[in-house]
Amino acid sequence: GTLSYSPPEWIQHQRYHGEAATIWSLGLLLCHLVMGKHPFRRGQEIIQGRILFPRWLSQECQDIIKRCLSMQPSDRSSLEELFCHPWVQSVPLP
Repeated sequence: GTLSYSPPEWIQHQRYHGEAATIWSLGLLLCHLVMGKHPFRRGQEIIQGRILFPRWLSQECQDIIKRCLSMQPSDRSSLEELFCHPWVQSVPLP
């Protein structure tokens, strides 16, 4: 992977837990898709974990991104929890 998709625990300690790191990367990808840009540019920004959301982004979307990008790996949502999130559930299936 690239540094810009690395979770903070990798940048700080060069170790990570697979599922939590995957959820982190998923959150970054979602952020990039809905906002049109990556929320972090440098390792220090990742460690600080501050995301500036545009006003037009729904609270539900912001919430799911925050659940993915929690600084503590153990606080990140699981894939199952993300599938049940209201933002995901509100999307009609084709």
